[in-house]
Amino acid sequence: MIPTEFLKSREKIQEKKAKRLTQKELMNRASRASHTPGSRMVVTKGYERDVYVSEYAKRRANGVCQLCEEPAPFHTKKGEPYLETHHIEWLSKGGEDTIENTVALCPNCHRRMHSLNAKKDVEKLKVVASKN
Repeated sequence: MIPTEFLKSREKIQEKKAKRLTQKELMNRASRASHTPGSRMVVTKGYERDVYVSEYAKRRANGVCQLCEEPAPFHTKKGEPYLETHHIEWLSKGGEDTIENTVALCPNCHRRMHSLNAKKDVEKLKVVASKN
């Protein structure tokens, strides 16, 4: 088994190399890329989340992203505003699956939190989540 950290590290190195290429070099490399992507078997750790905590966070948001404060970007097939639940303190880092640690975010803000996890945004979400 290969540790996930090793694979992520290797990918980051490759991404940095790609960013340094000229447009022409990048086009040449991309045009020579395999048309069939490789694959690997992956074992991952998942967390069992409480559906009631998730639903409560979405209802509390009332169809509005709790970070950017914009309406959900679209509605589901059932007509419900599409928001994703997010744990302010990540479960993988010891956060709890509680209403005080869970908010509802639009997909862009959810990705933003998992990419940047900016302290300012975390603090804002903690205040929002504390207003049960």
